[in-house]
Amino acid sequence: MPYVLKELPENGEPTTLGEPVHDIIVAKVIASRRAVRTQRVTIVIDGASGIELARFDPTAAPKASVTRMRADVAVPAKTESDSGISIKKSG
Repeated sequence: MPYVLKELPENGEPTTLGEPVHDIIVAKVIASRRAVRTQRVTIVIDGASGIELARFDPTAAPKASVTRMRADVAVPAKTESDSGISIKKSG
C-alpha cells in the first residue's frame, strides 16, 4: 500500500513530496525528519483511501504531561563494577 508524503505550507496548496513510500514506518521517519529540517507541517496520507495517518508539526510544543513524565523517570546510575549480575559465594 503506498503512503504519500505532503508538506503543508502556511499559505497555498499542499506539496506532494517525491514518490509514494510502501512502508508506513519509513514514511513516518521521512516525514518526521523533513518536518524538523524544514520547520513545516508534514503529513503521511494513505494513497488508496486519502486518509491522513500521521501529522508532524515541528512548531507544536510537547504536552506538559509528556514533559513531566519524561522528567520523572529516574535512571539509576551504574558503576563500572556493576554489571547487573550478582554472584553468591558459597563457603
